[in-house]
Amino acid sequence: MNLLEGVAVVRPGDSFEHWHQVTCRNFSLTQSNWLADREFSARVSLREFGPLCFSEIWSSTTADDLIRVTRNSCEIRRDPRDYFMLWLGLGGETAVAQSGREALLRQGDLIFYDQAQPFTLAFGQLAHAAMITVPRPLLVSRMPAAAQLTACRVSSGTRLGAFAGSIVRQLFCLDAGVDDELAPRLGAAALDFLTTALEAELTGRGGPAQFQDRRLAEVKRFILANLHDSELDLKTIASRQNMAPRTLNRLFAREATTPIRWLWRQRLAGAYRALADRRIDRVTDAALSFGFSDMAHFSRAFKAAFRQSPQAVRRGRCEK
Repeated sequence: MNLLEGVAVVRPGDSFEHWHQVTCRNFSLTQSNWLADREFSARVSLREFGPLCFSEIWSSTTADDLIRVTRNSCEIRRDPRDYFMLWLGLGGETAVAQSGREALLRQGDLIFYDQAQPFTLAFGQLAHAAMITVPRPLLVSRMPAAAQLTACRVSSGTRLGAFAGSIVRQLFCLDAGVDDELAPRLGAAALDFLTTALEAELTGRGGPAQFQDRRLAEVKRFILANLHDSELDLKTIASRQNMAPRTLNRLFAREATTPIRWLWRQRLAGAYRALADRRIDRVTDAALSFGFSDMAHFSRAFKAAFRQSPQAVRRGRCEK
């Protein structure tokens, strides 16, 4: 039984070459080992849901000839799409490796990876999963440490893991005819629940040192609560957090950034999220709400960051 009632872009009987071309076109440009068509069968279905994209992926191969997909820096340079891929295991096994971490996805488990960083997917003899493609700003605005939590499995055996998995299933089962204005709001609400559950599960059992550093987390919370303040600067942040600017810079250097660069990235991500979620209708209001006073600068910075104009995101146009 299929979980997703969407457009079938790969069907059993299609060639392996067709499968690889479709996945490169719709997901990420990758390299893969070659499989003989007689040893391979697959199905891929797609459906857009506001700024999100839902996919159901199923494949079957022989035990001696498994699919292995890699995305390296060369493919990333040629393919500028910038998403996180959130997977729910529906059957079989898929191994995900990224940033020195590796996890095995089984039925009911959840995992996500970053399309903008190298990764490897190793599919088992049977692999079946639901996948949500999430634009980077919609995830990092909810989960700032997302890049440090990729390729970490959330087990279906945990309470939060089971809860998050049920949300994904319910999203996939929604009628494909959901109103265009309602879809972004439903997707936003679901992402709020999902990221809260995933973050609590992953960081609560020994997540990365960057995220667990209490002082850095406190500074980030302060910045996120004050994105609207166009006067916010390094000196103000340091003063409000009772530390020297040099100490503040050292904290963010652990993540290869600066406090001000992180601030502006979060402002842009917040504006993207507000427009994509339809919480703000006018682009000007989105800019002002997140500390931008120069509309021309906002539009240039937004397009440079996301390769889409603010107006395109507001209209819900999904550019891949």
